[in-house]
Amino acid sequence: MKSIGRRGALKILGAAGLAAAGVASVDKLNAGENEDIRSNILIIGGGLGGISLAAKLRRDMPNAALTILDKDEYFYYQPGFTLIAAGVYLPEDITYEKANLIPEGVTWIKQNAASIEPSSNSVTLEDGSNLTYDYLVIASGTEYEFENVKGINAEDVGNGAITSIYTIPGALHMTQMMKKLGKEGGKAVFSDNKTPMKCSGANKKVTLLTEDMARNLGGRDKLDIAIYSGARTIFSSPIYAKMIEGMLEERDVKYFTSHQLVEVDKSANIAVFERYMPYRENGEDKLAKELVEVKFDFLHLVPRMKASKIYANAGLSVEKGDVAGNWISLTRETLQHSKFKNIFAIGDVCGFPAGKTGASIRKMYPVLAQNLADVIKGHEPSAKYGGYTACPLLTKFGKAVMVEFNWTGKPEPTIACMGATRESYLNWAMKLYMMKPMVMQGMIRGLA
Repeated sequence: MKSIGRRGALKILGAAGLAAAGVASVDKLNAGENEDIRSNILIIGGGLGGISLAAKLRRDMPNAALTILDKDEYFYYQPGFTLIAAGVYLPEDITYEKANLIPEGVTWIKQNAASIEPSSNSVTLEDGSNLTYDYLVIASGTEYEFENVKGINAEDVGNGAITSIYTIPGALHMTQMMKKLGKEGGKAVFSDNKTPMKCSGANKKVTLLTEDMARNLGGRDKLDIAIYSGARTIFSSPIYAKMIEGMLEERDVKYFTSHQLVEVDKSANIAVFERYMPYRENGEDKLAKELVEVKFDFLHLVPRMKASKIYANAGLSVEKGDVAGNWISLTRETLQHSKFKNIFAIGDVCGFPAGKTGASIRKMYPVLAQNLADVIKGHEPSAKYGGYTACPLLTKFGKAVMVEFNWTGKPEPTIACMGATRESYLNWAMKLYMMKPMVMQGMIRGLA
């Protein structure tokens, strides 16, 4: 009998993982009870949250009118960006046509929203036309603002000494820079933001993989590598922050918190960080600041992330606190807007301190579907989102930790026997071979 080999076995494992990950396990609303729902439901955004929710609603509310607004023709499996950087995936491995993903029976309007008027349940499109809705779901994700760092624009990313894995060109460039740093060494600087961002573990992944690549290629002794984070801690969950700090210290990766990247001098390869130093004076909390210049041979940066300004203009955004700005103001457990009860939101656009990850969306969309049905029927929302998020933290080539936690920051492992902080090849294999089938064959069809 011919051996299928390790890679083939893991592909089979990936298919089997669909079952293990819960394909077809999402609770279905009683379609018989919901056949009388004929509401006009408008979804702004055709990303993972919008399409997964639409697929579930199409089955659960067969007579509802469902519409998705999104002018982008392509869907990107974003967890694969780090694997492009690692040299495992190519762009074509993570790029899909939305026409093949949006469920049959869902109207797709290839435009974005230009403005929203919640008081009249109406949305103006980019061409000036108007749509009305009974219920609105905001699922438009984040926008990147590289220009928030003085001296940087989007065109700089993926060129020369500067990159970011948050774009496909940047992820491809990261592959080459990893190899160059691994062989030649140099000063590698990885920056993180203090403001909300999608998958806050992504920058740590490429930092650790770059360090491991240098060990594998023999250039580790010539590589000076450091993370500068604008946040006060290296990671939001205290338990995982301690784990990551331990890894960085063990592998001689320097890390600095409360250092926010504010400027880059591209001609001199100097990154300027604003260092925050809290202190108390006369019983009051105060904050001192200073600028710190860091020379680099390579810089990886995370763009400032925000939601579209149309939400703040419509009075839908958080107005106070750490996430004030364009993020949608919600009751975090129900995903219902804090003021307009016929408006919900899902995914990265949500204005609460949960991980902006696909794993979060996986737990959100069944909750939102149930609560939407409840509200349509005149009831209070009954389902609760517990703040679950996850990030397969790639720590070495062939090793990963499955980082999973909830609102409190406490670990919430799906498979408890694997350990909350255990580094293993199995976690790496799950990331490579199980996650994408679960998302692209399960979630995107409302089945996982």
